[in-house]
Amino acid sequence: MHREILNMEEAAELFGVSVKTFIKLLKEESVPARKIGREWRFSRKALIEWLSSGDSKLYSGSEGETKEFFNQVAAQWEELRKGYYDDEILKKLLDMELLKSDMTVVDLGAGDGYISISVAPRVKKVIAVDISQGMLKELEKKAFRENLKNIDTVLTDGGEISLEDSSVDMVCASMVLHHIEEPEASIEEMYRVIKPGGSVFVLDFVQHGDRALMEKMHDKWPGFDVGEMEELFMQAGFRDIKIEKDFDCDGASKGKGIKGGKKIFILTAVK
Repeated sequence: MHREILNMEEAAELFGVSVKTFIKLLKEESVPARKIGREWRFSRKALIEWLSSGDSKLYSGSEGETKEFFNQVAAQWEELRKGYYDDEILKKLLDMELLKSDMTVVDLGAGDGYISISVAPRVKKVIAVDISQGMLKELEKKAFRENLKNIDTVLTDGGEISLEDSSVDMVCASMVLHHIEEPEASIEEMYRVIKPGGSVFVLDFVQHGDRALMEKMHDKWPGFDVGEMEELFMQAGFRDIKIEKDFDCDGASKGKGIKGGKKIFILTAVK
């Protein structure tokens, strides 16, 4: 029989998130809770009712559900991606002169290889990291068709990067942080694996209020406050942080895509 009164750890487990993420949710949302002394207590029944009726049920999706979603859509992802944003974003990365022929680049949340396939001809090596085996298989098919032999694929959990400290020159994280339960930990992972003097290229949503979209696409976060994102990268140790935030997420359909009409920011920084 399930316990009716839960502590913090048990409530986080019910939501399917880490304690750290649950604490953040507790601060931002009207989670039904009671504080006794220094300890929080939660009614299982009240939490379930709140999850069932409120927008914040979107935060309760587990990593396993996200992984399963991307495995299911892997074969169609290239077409779906066109509803996110067009090739202007990729052109921005290629035109920023960040890429050098001797670089090892991590593509975090590589998906089916939108970034990896375009970057690989310009660098020494690409390490494509993703939680979805289905996505990585699609990437490998594309690399084979393009005769690209310098792309390695790595299956991971969440935002972890299974590489040694200071081992890569750059991390690209395109439209991935809003899928990760703990973006702060992922940013710290980026800093850990990048060599001193190396860089990051991050692309993601400016904070929006489209909860239906979050539910449909298994997003963990409704984009990010750009100022808060800059602070997270500063706290991780990055410097020379630059942010551009005037990009529309119109995709090829110009506002009609599944994420059309949203704003996107680009963040670059140096370790």
